[in-house]
Amino acid sequence: MTATDVAQPAQTAEEPPRPTTSKEDRWGWAGVGAITVVLAVSFIPRLNLPFGDNHMGRIISRYALHLANLHEKGIVGSDFSADWEPYSNAAYAHHPPLLNILTALFGSFPGDQPIEVWLAPYLLALLVVPAGAALLRGFGLRWTATLLAVGLMASTTFFWVYSPIMFDLGPILLISAVVVVLRRKDYQPPRWLLVIACIAALLATMVSWPGIGFAGAMGLWLLLGRRKIDRVVLWVGGAMVVGLLISLTFIVGVSGIADLTHQAEFRTQGGTFTAEQFLRRQGRNLDALLPIWYLVLLALGTLAGLWDKRTRLYMAFALLFNIFWTVGLNNGAYIHDYWDYPVMILGLVGMGVLIDRVIAFLPGKLTLVGATAAGLVLTAWLAFIVTGKTDRSYVETPTDAGTLVSQHDPAPDQTVAWVAGGGLSTPRWFAYYWDMAPKAVTPEVLASNQANPDDLVLMDLRKVPTWLPKTIGDRAAAKQGHYALLRISDLKAAEITP
Repeated sequence: MTATDVAQPAQTAEEPPRPTTSKEDRWGWAGVGAITVVLAVSFIPRLNLPFGDNHMGRIISRYALHLANLHEKGIVGSDFSADWEPYSNAAYAHHPPLLNILTALFGSFPGDQPIEVWLAPYLLALLVVPAGAALLRGFGLRWTATLLAVGLMASTTFFWVYSPIMFDLGPILLISAVVVVLRRKDYQPPRWLLVIACIAALLATMVSWPGIGFAGAMGLWLLLGRRKIDRVVLWVGGAMVVGLLISLTFIVGVSGIADLTHQAEFRTQGGTFTAEQFLRRQGRNLDALLPIWYLVLLALGTLAGLWDKRTRLYMAFALLFNIFWTVGLNNGAYIHDYWDYPVMILGLVGMGVLIDRVIAFLPGKLTLVGATAAGLVLTAWLAFIVTGKTDRSYVETPTDAGTLVSQHDPAPDQTVAWVAGGGLSTPRWFAYYWDMAPKAVTPEVLASNQANPDDLVLMDLRKVPTWLPKTIGDRAAAKQGHYALLRISDLKAAEITP
């Protein structure tokens, strides 16, 4: 889908320019395909990694638990694939069910490997690239600007590390892209485009709460643009209503209103931090995940996107949504470093506009040379992220925890997946591998003899609790990287008396 798919004799001041050739489009989409393939290749080594001690392991292992319980208990018995025992007895259905559904579909393949659970989020992550390109082309941006803006986004630490858990970004950009094209008054789209629009509307309203928010805003924008309830508005709006009903039926039917209200309150009122602490945390998170050059271009691009008539309304909504998502749900933003991911929408559109404006003043040969050089630099930057410290810190090292517990069985008669010390993310992955509920070991637990002497305890040796000596790792029954399994009896023998 491009701006050239919309042929219309007259243009308003806010509509993007249309002239472009089909040959140019073919080359442009080939470039989009190349970026997508490069990302897909970079993701391949991650597809069969164990679930581990990072945000990806914490979130995606929940779907592994859902899938295991679905296979064991069936659709109804697993609360429609929302059961995540033994981690918790209460079903988890706080979000729309698209990823639950996709995980169940891929989980029906033969075998029992992590790839069955990883595949859905990674495919949704790859959708971001063509959907983002379609949005920029819908606004009328040049192909050079479109490809560079998409490449800039894809070559950041933020995107490469966390795109599998910001899996709603693709459907959000896709529904945005089709509405940008379809909202033009009296334009009658071909059937294939209307089908894509309905699929995008359904996906967006079933993928996440941000997806529902963006879909609702895009549906209203579509109605205001076409100025009548015609077949386009009815079909796209109907798909949104169907997706919303499916999501609400799943969420309310499984979790209930009270549980949903509690989750909302926790994300908005659960923190005890000051405004200064909050701002500093957000600054550290963005600085760790986005290079300084991207942050500078992000600020400039946001201003450019708000100034440009083609993107002004969309950028204004995206900016307001980012403010609400980060500041309104401040406890979630304070706890999770990936929470600010909707900022990638501002970066994509804003930098696309900024680059498009710059290209307008450059001669064709200089544009070609500059774009080629920029593409090579971005490819090298992505390779640096994939093969360097970023991969080790965010991806490889945390999976050592999953490798350790997946390759070692708990002690005979052990009934709890014990953890000790700080640093471990919510260990749903531990519950998945040992089929036991996790629980923290404290001096009080040791004193009460709740655990058997031979029970194994998982610990991150970089964050040993203060009531144990720093050398406790010397007594480990097994180690993998920074992680160790220790016996309860060894913890008792080494415990430091205050």
